[in-house]
Amino acid sequence: MVFRLLLDEMTEASLSEYCGELGHDVERVVEEPELGRGTSDTVVAEYAENQGRLLVTYDSDFLTDTAAQRKIGVLYQPDDRTPPFETAKVIDAVEEHLEQRQVVDNSGAIHLTSRWL
Repeated sequence: MVFRLLLDEMTEASLSEYCGELGHDVERVVEEPELGRGTSDTVVAEYAENQGRLLVTYDSDFLTDTAAQRKIGVLYQPDDRTPPFETAKVIDAVEEHLEQRQVVDNSGAIHLTSRWL
């Protein structure tokens, strides 16, 4: 199985490319006509929910947004200095252990750390 991902606005374009190369279905907030830079977190979460996508983000606001966490799966990258290729590998490792539904049903955000590797 592959993840359906929505990459938040601060993520790098190369992360999208790497995740796509690993077989994931990827969209970026900055490339979606109904979203784009500066879109509110609420609208991003609604879009992710409506499109059935997990949100990949560095934005810690999604760690405290329990309403969003109950509706969408959040894959949180706590270190924005992690190279995009490494983050993509961690996302792929999460996918080896959890199905998308399990990420959504999780009680909080999944932290994208090397412990998944």
